[in-house]
Amino acid sequence: MKEKRVGKPRVIELLQKAAAKAAAEGDPWAKYNLPAIPAERIIRHLYHPETQTWTTDESVVKIERTPFTHGAMRHCYRMKKRATPPESATNHRFHKHGWSRALNYIAKAYHKDDEIDTSDEAKRAVQNDVMLQYEAQHWAKKFNENGPPSKILFIRAYVVEFPDREAQPWFAVERYIAGNDWYGLGFVKHNTNAGFVDTELHRVTPQVFSAYSFYASEGTRLVADIQGVGDLYTDPQVLSSDYRFGDGDLGPRGMALFFKTFRHNAISDAAGIPIFPLSKNELRVQAKYEEDEITVSDDEQSLESNGIPLDRFQLLDLNRMRRSRALKSPRDLLQFEEKDTFKRSNISRDAISDSLRSSMRMSVPPNAHLLRSKSEVTETQSCLDRARKDLAFTHHDFHRHISGELRERQYKRQLKECEFRKTTIVRKVSAPIIPTDRTVENLGKVHYQLAMLHGMGRFPETIPEIVGKSIEGRPEHDAFSVLFHLSYAASLQNSPACLALARVHAGLGTIVSGLLNSIVPIDFEAAKDLLRRAMTSSQLPNAPKAAAGCLLYQLLHDERKVRGEEIPSDNILIRTLKDTIVLIETAEDEQNKVSQHKKRAKKTIVRIHEGDRVEANYCLEGTFYPGDVLHVSDDGQNIAVRYDDDGSEETLAKEQVRLLIPPTTTQTSLGGPLSDEEAFGSEQGDDKFLLQKYELQAELAALYETTGEVAAACRLYELAADAAVQNGKMQNATQWSLKAGELEP
Repeated sequence: MKEKRVGKPRVIELLQKAAAKAAAEGDPWAKYNLPAIPAERIIRHLYHPETQTWTTDESVVKIERTPFTHGAMRHCYRMKKRATPPESATNHRFHKHGWSRALNYIAKAYHKDDEIDTSDEAKRAVQNDVMLQYEAQHWAKKFNENGPPSKILFIRAYVVEFPDREAQPWFAVERYIAGNDWYGLGFVKHNTNAGFVDTELHRVTPQVFSAYSFYASEGTRLVADIQGVGDLYTDPQVLSSDYRFGDGDLGPRGMALFFKTFRHNAISDAAGIPIFPLSKNELRVQAKYEEDEITVSDDEQSLESNGIPLDRFQLLDLNRMRRSRALKSPRDLLQFEEKDTFKRSNISRDAISDSLRSSMRMSVPPNAHLLRSKSEVTETQSCLDRARKDLAFTHHDFHRHISGELRERQYKRQLKECEFRKTTIVRKVSAPIIPTDRTVENLGKVHYQLAMLHGMGRFPETIPEIVGKSIEGRPEHDAFSVLFHLSYAASLQNSPACLALARVHAGLGTIVSGLLNSIVPIDFEAAKDLLRRAMTSSQLPNAPKAAAGCLLYQLLHDERKVRGEEIPSDNILIRTLKDTIVLIETAEDEQNKVSQHKKRAKKTIVRIHEGDRVEANYCLEGTFYPGDVLHVSDDGQNIAVRYDDDGSEETLAKEQVRLLIPPTTTQTSLGGPLSDEEAFGSEQGDDKFLLQKYELQAELAALYETTGEVAAACRLYELAADAAVQNGKMQNATQWSLKAGELEP
């Protein structure tokens, strides 16, 4: 019996088919006579994603001096490059005909004032474009290993430098793709990093791949801007949890925009991707898009309808312009009168204390006062209950039976209603991608970002209509969707979300949304539970945890004052103060590390020193592990590292070691590179400390004094007095210094 022949991988078939087609049709650029152009020497920069390093070699190319098209950001040139085939090559037909059969490439260069931009910033942008292509292909390779109905392949790219030209310009280069593929389709943009998702289900593979990249990377990456011809893709943007991929990397905010518009389907079920929960109002809007068969984005359609034809390259750059728009400060998106709503957190401790005590004295806490239906009341309570418990993932989250099999109802419905091509029929069911602790952390950030975006009024289409109310009388934003995503974020132990909901339960309001007080009742027990949940979260950063500790202490302190009883006990107050002081110190240490890192990152050449935190390529296996630098050789070429996990030591070449970015470098309560002050024009956000560390030390000293721990009280009064002097609080400093003197033995 003959052994069954194993078919070639789809990605190889795509390339071979493209090569065969090119050979059969001849050179599509013959009419441009590129062989007549003088040859130029180039330095090719090749990126190696396994080690995240670059190598160079030299070659010769022929390239047009005038771009054949351009976008808003880049010029595009035709280029030919000859190369000696490797010894293992079996296809030599492109290498024996000279320049007439040299390979065709597209060379892209950033421009400024219609001239090639040769600045260091432009060169870094070219490098970043190439790195993104490789990063996207890394996740595409993993996706293809799961046997999707249609595989993904990103075109290989590299950097070419022209050393003999003035200022040595850099270009990003990739193989040329013909304008139409064998499906008869032209260039298609399937999604973007700003939330666009192609709603035609017969092209679901790119959408599923984007979602897969998020869960497969444990929420640290999401490949967006899926665009190209057929199943060959180019010019992607990778979103990361730490904003490491340049200006187009919108981080968790971009991920939130993607999942807001992503429609879970039979293909994502089969890939083992969990369902990303959306609110009732969001699902209603999504269903409308399905019925109307419209897309979320219409930039290029509107331009073309105005008589402006766009070629493929112009569409690429149009997509890039979206990124800068999506990076706008939330403050810029708000109407002037709305901005004051978000400054409600900017109040003093005394004002907060007065507000808390006033609410506590009421025999019946005020209820939410926005007109709501019975179902909305039930939905609100469900969200509030969810926020105080850890989210558990079950087979329902993967649209499966407890046995692991796909739930047939939706699967059959989608296959019946959607005319999939043969290649999109599910042929393999993968195991569910169970979220890890890291995935849970990043999911929490995404839900928190969605809550923030709703609170900014970014999605007016989800605002429910109120009978008898005009458009002018509608709420500013969808408060129910804000609460929905805050509750999911809190259930995923996201400390900013826990803090925001706790503030609303305490009647203080939150920077996330000024409408939550209208639907969430005051509940001090729930507020305390959420504040403790925020403080004990293992996730970074620590500033929201410290802010939660300050507010929890204030709640407990005012509760005792209002009741006139020794409840809560001194021990509870002492433990809360001690935990909060530690959290403040940790948050301050984080901020110092971030400042140091940003200062060093501004330098053109970043040198590694003894004591630095780094990631090193352990035993050159291609996996980087964190550790500390023990020693750097005099010439800086070799670095000794001690790894965190097992304490082992290793000396590596400097190319195998890179600085470890502090995990909170780009993390604020907004989950992004913008601080609260930058985003909302307010010096006070939810994560601002209600009490300074020296005030907490003085409060703790007073409690120790009542419990008889005189020495500890004396020391804390001294520390508080010294810090008060440094902060210009001379009256407090004098008071605490005198107290310390009274307690000295």
